Amino acid sequence: MKTRKIKAGIVEKQKNLSSGFTFIEIIAVLLIVGILSAIAMEHSMNYEADLIGAVEVVKSHLRYAQIKAINSNRKWGIVFSPSTYTLEDETSVTGVLPGDIPQGFTFSSTINPIMFGSNGSPGQASATVNISKGGSSRSLIVTRNTGFIK
Repeated sequence: MKTRKIKAGIVEKQKNLSSGFTFIEIIAVLLIVGILSAIAMEHSMNYEADLIGAVEVVKSHLRYAQIKAINSNRKWGIVFSPSTYTLEDETSVTGVLPGDIPQGFTFSSTINPIMFGSNGSPGQASATVNISKGGSSRSLIVTRNTGFIK
């Protein structure tokens, strides 16, 4: 009789110990949830803030080319390619732009290259520069004759 009570007690203790999750199972589930949420955040990320920053950098580089043209009495401008752009003069000599060129964006321009004369004007036609990333895009306009960038 005592053996039955002891065996019943052991079986009961084993039932109590086997209920619930182990620490390793909980950590594994939390790790998987964390990875999935990071992937979801990346896919739902809004690129508007990045675009606004990239537009301001492109504006400052266009203004730099404009000032360089005014100060050197040579045409200087920006030559756009799909993923980057460069500073060049009228004889295709490249210059160094201050700061970094925004990475991971697509650039296009209605006039390529946008060259500024010694008076800071891009010529008789306005140019529109489109900057895009992740399905979002922003534009800036270089105004004809005046060279105003908005």
